[in-house]
Amino acid sequence: MATVMATGNADMENAAVDLVNPRPDANVVMIGCGPGVGVVAAARRASNGMVVGLDPSAVMVERSRARCRRARVEHFTRVERAEAELLPLPDQSQDAFVSVNNIQLWSDRSVGLDECVRVLVPGGVLVVLLHTWAMPDAVPAEEWIAELTADLSARGVILESSQIQRFRSGPAMVLVGRLA
Repeated sequence: MATVMATGNADMENAAVDLVNPRPDANVVMIGCGPGVGVVAAARRASNGMVVGLDPSAVMVERSRARCRRARVEHFTRVERAEAELLPLPDQSQDAFVSVNNIQLWSDRSVGLDECVRVLVPGGVLVVLLHTWAMPDAVPAEEWIAELTADLSARGVILESSQIQRFRSGPAMVLVGRLA
């Protein structure tokens, strides 16, 4: 599965990092980092900062760590096992928060979003990408996007863009917000 994720989601992971556009000294957290494609991409751009990859799967954590070693970025990356609802990060410590194809899997989206906002610095960027085919079936895509947008807005995240974009693996919601 890690190999499928690494190839199938690579363009989305790279697009998310492009949207963050991290400064060289940025601190970036990649939640649900999977096999680490986005962690490596962010680390190459934030080479004087720290990129933290978090994933609830021990297998994905090991795959991500191995990818960081192969890319020789392990000295400015940290990959740990964690879930969105309990981020092992200090308050206001991250310049950017990225979620690619995992927000729909969080056990409690409200708590996860609270955690995202807790760790972001004021003015920090939040990027969420999610395939439309991965959105919960019970809720139409437009309604799901509207709910997520409202949830972010209620937490002080100002939406900068919201669109459906086509990727190699299919259409996906792309949300970019900034913490006020």
